Amino acid sequence: MNLVYHFLHARNTQSLEPGTTLFKENDPVGPMYVLLEGAARVLVAGHVVEMAGPGTLLGEMALLDDLPRSATVVAIQPCRVLPIGRSEFDLLVREKPEFARHVMKVLVQRLRRMNELFGEMKAAQREAGEMFRSQHTRKWRAPQVDDTIPM
Repeated sequence: MNLVYHFLHARNTQSLEPGTTLFKENDPVGPMYVLLEGAARVLVAGHVVEMAGPGTLLGEMALLDDLPRSATVVAIQPCRVLPIGRSEFDLLVREKPEFARHVMKVLVQRLRRMNELFGEMKAAQREAGEMFRSQHTRKWRAPQVDDTIPM
C-alpha cells in the first residue's frame, strides 16, 4: 500500500523543521504518524535503528499496545507528517483492510531486523569471548608438578 499516495490530500498534516523531535522514547501514548515528506532518524537508547523516509509509519507500536513510546524520532530534513489517532486508525482498519496488513507487514519487518541485529550482537559477543579466552590461555598455564621456585 502506498501510504504517501493514499494520504496525499490529507488536511491535518504537521510540519517539522530539521532537528525537531516528533516524540521521545518513554513518552506517553499518542497518535501514530505517516511520514509524507522528508526524512527522520529513529533512535532507541540513543542509537539510530532506522532512517525514515516518505511512507514510513512512526509510533504505531505505542498506538497498538498502549505502552510508552519505544523510540525517539527526530526530523533530519523538513518533514510533513500525518497524525493518526486511535479512532482514525480503527476506521482505516475497518474500511481499508490493506492498511491493517501494511501495518502488520511493517511491524514484522522491524521485528525481523531486530532479530538480525540481535543475532549479529550474539555472534560478536561469542567472537569477543573466544578472543579473550585464547589470549589468556596463551599467557597463563596451570602450575606443573616439576615447577620449582628459583632461589
